[in-house]
Amino acid sequence: MIEAQYQWIAGESDIAVKQALMDAIEMPELLAEQLVQRGMTTPEEVMAFLQPTLEQLHDPAEMFGMDVAVDRIWQAIDAGEKIVVYGDYDVDGMTSTAIMTWALELMGADVSYFVPSRFTEGYGPNLAKYQELAAAGMQLLVTVDNGVSGAREVAWLQEHGVDVIVTDHHELPVKLPEAVAIVHPQHPAGDYPFKHLSGAGVAFKVASALLEAPADDVLDLAALGTVADVMPLRDENRALVALGLAQLREQPRVGLDEMLRVAGSDLAKVDAGTIGFTIGPRLNAVGRLADPTLGVRLLLTEEEQEAAEIVEEVEALNQQRQALVESITNEAIEQAETMSDPVLVVTGAGWHEGVLGIVASRLVDRYNKPTIVLSEEDGRLKGSARSMPAFDLFAALDPHRDLFIGFGGHAGAAGMTLSTDNLTALRQTLIQAAQDQSLDQAGKAELMIAQKVTLADFTRETYDVLQMLAPFGEGNPEPQFEVTLSGVDNPKTMSDGKHIRFNGQTPLGNLPVVGFGYGHLATELGGRFDTIRVVGTMSENTFRGSTTYQMMLKDMEATGAAVFDWRTSKLTPEAVSHPGTYVFFNENIQNQMTGRLGAAAEAVSFDDVFSKTMVDTLILADMPKSLEQLSEVLQFVPARKVGAIFYSLDQAYLQTVPQKSDFAKVYRFTQGHQNVNLSGQFQQVADHLKMKPQMLKLIFKVFLEVEFVKIENGFLNPIAEPANVDLTETNAYQTFMAQRDLEKQLIYSTTAELDQLLSQLSQQEN
Repeated sequence: MIEAQYQWIAGESDIAVKQALMDAIEMPELLAEQLVQRGMTTPEEVMAFLQPTLEQLHDPAEMFGMDVAVDRIWQAIDAGEKIVVYGDYDVDGMTSTAIMTWALELMGADVSYFVPSRFTEGYGPNLAKYQELAAAGMQLLVTVDNGVSGAREVAWLQEHGVDVIVTDHHELPVKLPEAVAIVHPQHPAGDYPFKHLSGAGVAFKVASALLEAPADDVLDLAALGTVADVMPLRDENRALVALGLAQLREQPRVGLDEMLRVAGSDLAKVDAGTIGFTIGPRLNAVGRLADPTLGVRLLLTEEEQEAAEIVEEVEALNQQRQALVESITNEAIEQAETMSDPVLVVTGAGWHEGVLGIVASRLVDRYNKPTIVLSEEDGRLKGSARSMPAFDLFAALDPHRDLFIGFGGHAGAAGMTLSTDNLTALRQTLIQAAQDQSLDQAGKAELMIAQKVTLADFTRETYDVLQMLAPFGEGNPEPQFEVTLSGVDNPKTMSDGKHIRFNGQTPLGNLPVVGFGYGHLATELGGRFDTIRVVGTMSENTFRGSTTYQMMLKDMEATGAAVFDWRTSKLTPEAVSHPGTYVFFNENIQNQMTGRLGAAAEAVSFDDVFSKTMVDTLILADMPKSLEQLSEVLQFVPARKVGAIFYSLDQAYLQTVPQKSDFAKVYRFTQGHQNVNLSGQFQQVADHLKMKPQMLKLIFKVFLEVEFVKIENGFLNPIAEPANVDLTETNAYQTFMAQRDLEKQLIYSTTAELDQLLSQLSQQEN
């Protein structure tokens, strides 16, 4: 059994609206279906969505404070004032810094930039750094992707003759800085049409206002910041990203061109996923582990040699980030496996704080629980938290600031520093908060399913239609499709077991499936299930000139225990090396094998196995006496996986079934011989009759049952004038034939036949 990680929700659309759109605009039904599911109801909305243009960008002058900001910047340029752009160390902060610096340089400003280190200055306004910059001659500070939380710091600068322009997009505090201007799409005194710009998006707006035209030379940077900061790809964000990606494909700036070349990315296929999985992680690695100024230099350089040198350094940092994340995640999982709290709190000595947010996100995905990951050093714990829609982290912890040396965040993420003495109190606070917020641990995040499809839908035509909906991301998710599989063929792991690929078996053929982060399912997928359903997106894969279409796995569900065919004729150490619960139907075999099982295995008898309420892997070690006995075990002992060994000492199926002539031959022998010493002469008798010992033993059992012979003190003698009976109706013969049939079904069946039989036995009522 494989449980789905998400709650699958079928997408719905208004049939009448869909038909009306298809009547107004010629389009495939699949496209119309997806557009309606995305909330579009008119042809005008559809055309704006499908054909993003610069004209869809709102006038930057509509943003509150923009006119004042532009006037003050021009005043500084005209007066030759020293301007400093103050950024942030994530991708949105780097791209915001690059956009604003580019625009000011283009206007002839005396401008420099500063990006704080997460380890020294930290996020946002830093008074000590502001004072240092002021002492160095700064006359105008322009913040990008930060600043609204800096009322105290901005006040100091203003009091000391340094003007400040804040450009930001983060949540607004109750008290705003008294800056010359605050440019923010959600400013309480403003009414900007779209509230969800990234920091780079706001910087792009300021640049456009300065240029008095869209700053189309930096559309690519605006796209990077928007996607990397997971902003909704709706309204003008969709236009910014679509146009920025086109620019990145057609006219990549020197630094990004080199980065993508080294990463092995095809420029022609750059999309939002390239930002999310290639560019974004590399730039973030710089901010997490080193001086984020390096990232801004990469974005602004026009020199190929400089770009190559920076990319080499960035690649090394990214590899370091990957290794740190992998190592810390593994250590964190070891702790999490032993925890039952509704909110996970894991700690480690010397964990690199720059990657703890990534680790927390991985644990949320794995355990479906809010998670805090903390690094311990010098009596302090510092780290990051990530949550899920069902639990508001900020609401849970904000009332308990007395626990923290430092704390900040929002509903879905937070950062914190606290004394190790307060760790227990933190855990207790989170347990209480989980109760107060009615956090349902079994509750799952929802996953919207576009529709159920078959292998026949994985075509170039379908893929091209879906690409009309791109770019995909927050607010415009890539369609997820559900496919029912009859089985899984050839599951293999990739990247040291982290990922998996397999062929999903369907009535129309095999569907290639790739699952990033699903490597842990490889062993389980080697078994067979009652039903298998997979959900994922459609992906194009080109190899050696041949293009195929595959599923990128998002979630899967498999019902029934996974059945593993481990049948063998010899109980070697390898045969019983699998971890699990071995159930034995034969006491002698159990006594023989108990000491040979591995450390992660236990042996139980048929009678004792029913005390098990749940086992991970149930291993059927030897042959049951009947299918009914086997059915009892399968029905009443729940298991995720079932391993079938079915070892048998003497296999009836391999023995020849005695015919009438065989019975007659032995009968004539017994009637003509007396006092046959079975212990000393049995093999001689078998050789004399040219009969295998197993058959002779069976016939003797039959003869004893019907009183053709008698055995006294080990000597066999005939009985005169026995009754005329049907020997095939005897218990001995019937037991032999039943054993043959049982072995045929359990030992000599194909894997598919065995899987079907065990499935039936686990479901039938006794």
